[in-house]
Amino acid sequence: MIKNSRQNISEISRNLNLSRNTVALIIKKLENSVIESYTVNIKQNTESNYIIAIVKSLDGIKKELLTEYFELTNGKYMVISSDSNFLNNLNYDEIHIARHRERGSENFNIDLYCDFCGGKIVSVPKTYEINRKKYYFCCDTCKSTFIKRQNALEKY
Repeated sequence: MIKNSRQNISEISRNLNLSRNTVALIIKKLENSVIESYTVNIKQNTESNYIIAIVKSLDGIKKELLTEYFELTNGKYMVISSDSNFLNNLNYDEIHIARHRERGSENFNIDLYCDFCGGKIVSVPKTYEINRKKYYFCCDTCKSTFIKRQNALEKY
């Protein structure tokens, strides 16, 4: 698994001459105790590719390896790099590879509007999640009033 973490259970069981169930149980135990994460190794000749990762913090990321980064509304960051060394020791939630990068207008902006009062959100939005749907609010008052109404609706 260290050499190729993409091997499926059938291949591993064939190589080790063990049953698929045994291999699955061993992997599950390793994931609970030893394996911290699976990773991606990118070939060094990928100058034209961009690595896009979602990270919780920019701490520990060498700024010179970044092509650009964006702070997301959920407090995480989307970081982009064309340097394959960028992945070394990177603690990411999600990762993607892009083959092409093109910038549109520099003045491109997306406005967020409060899900309670409908006003434009001009600072960091307050968020609340219900059943995997995220709601955005302009202030704590709108958020708390929304939550109270949702709780009242759930009682009926």
